[in-house]
Amino acid sequence: MKTISIGAAALLLLAACQGPEAQAGAEKDKAAAKAAGVAYNGNGPNEAVGAAKDRANEAAREAREAEAAGLQRQGDAIRRQADVEAEKLEQKADAIRKVADTQADAFDAQAAAKRK
Repeated sequence: MKTISIGAAALLLLAACQGPEAQAGAEKDKAAAKAAGVAYNGNGPNEAVGAAKDRANEAAREAREAEAAGLQRQGDAIRRQADVEAEKLEQKADAIRKVADTQADAFDAQAAAKRK
């Protein structure tokens, strides 16, 4: 009795895990079995085709997700590289400003001396 209960629970769990294509295929199989006057045994050709479509759709979704993640990583890498380059340019700008300030201070000192 417990074996049957466990088996029934597993069957319900499996049915709950079916994708939309497999579920639609199962409904077609049930309708075909009913029309033919035979009992539906829980797995038919349309359900199997639907399950295969569900697996293909899931694989395609996972591939799209992996591709999107890769593109995201590429974008992040470009941003990090831009930050590094910007930091280098900021340091170079600071150095240029320091040299310019030193030169301007020398001219300011010469101008002050001329005014005396």
